[in-house]
Amino acid sequence: MSLRIVISAGEVSGDRHLSKAVAALKSRYPDCEIRGMAGRECQQAGAELLVDCYRSGATMGFAELLKSITKIFASFKTMSKLVREWKPDVLVLTDYPDFNMRLAKVAHRAGVRVVYFIPPKAWAWRPGRVELIRQFVTQVAAIFPFEKKFYADRGYSHVTYVGNPLGDKVTNEWPERDNTLLMLPGSRKFEVDLILPPMLRVFERLRRERPELKGRVVAAPNMNPEQLSAFARNVVSTTTLEHLSWTHEDALKEMRTARAGILKSGTCNLEGAVAGLPFVSVYSGSWVSKVITFFLVRLKEYSPVNIMRSGTAREVFGVRIDEDALEEAVIEILDDGPRRETMIAALGEVRTMLTSFDIPPGMNHPGTAAERLAHVVVTVARNDKSSQMNEERGAENG
Repeated sequence: MSLRIVISAGEVSGDRHLSKAVAALKSRYPDCEIRGMAGRECQQAGAELLVDCYRSGATMGFAELLKSITKIFASFKTMSKLVREWKPDVLVLTDYPDFNMRLAKVAHRAGVRVVYFIPPKAWAWRPGRVELIRQFVTQVAAIFPFEKKFYADRGYSHVTYVGNPLGDKVTNEWPERDNTLLMLPGSRKFEVDLILPPMLRVFERLRRERPELKGRVVAAPNMNPEQLSAFARNVVSTTTLEHLSWTHEDALKEMRTARAGILKSGTCNLEGAVAGLPFVSVYSGSWVSKVITFFLVRLKEYSPVNIMRSGTAREVFGVRIDEDALEEAVIEILDDGPRRETMIAALGEVRTMLTSFDIPPGMNHPGTAAERLAHVVVTVARNDKSSQMNEERGAENG
């Protein structure tokens, strides 16, 4: 069966997670056509990109959104045209909710079925999105164990818990850790501009008492390590820079051997749990973002590991990151002691949760999260194909 699939992933993490499902689909159905918006990892897996999400203005935050609005509108126009004119069997959305919920509406009006992978976090804020999902989304592919019940309690039952993609990376092998503080400042330029300087300054302060401590910054795939290194020259001393290294390597690989980390709040926090890396979660945004978040977001903790298990990681958030608080939080997990041991145990609980999943109906083996997602996508697309064939037969018989 030849399949036409449109994908929409607006950010680096979505591209990374979705790429595994694209590879699984291409492996199972080599002649399937996959087009849309994503990044280099989906492209390498076999998707044709009409919009490169690394360049399309993908962003987060309310004030930050305004700066990229022109690119985002252009991307939406391109994707809407693709859905209406190419008539795919299914549209696969990944995270990026403000953009993708509007695209789901376009698909619904065009008669295209929709699978939403990593759905909007309606359990955190804007619960009214559940009604939009009920109207426009055929099937949700959830990555958190509590999401299925959340939607069911609100009258939406078309949810498959495919499991978290990071659950497939959990291992019982634990390499020896070196004396490195790992820093992940994010994949968006405005985040890096706000988050990387306090990370570096705290590292510099820590080295005054711990001269043997090394620092390592992991640049996101869309970031240039050389440019970040040049940026750092204006933040810390030359001596500090001599004890810093920069890499584009796989973040999870780096996390498995580091002593502790300072990680931008987001998916990388779950990678920290997989790697068993004690870390502090940080985030900084505009005053506008802070005010709107205060009034609209129902969460008291924001790191994904804390959403799964409350109190797992210390969070240091603010329009300006409190460097004293950040230094204190890092010391707690850098040095041997009860806080470090407690966090390591809590990360183990999160790791166990990440390995859970439901096997989709009709799938005769557990597979990986990507394979389970691919199965859901094909099932939804096949149902659409079957409906079309039945309609065509009915018209012929009529």
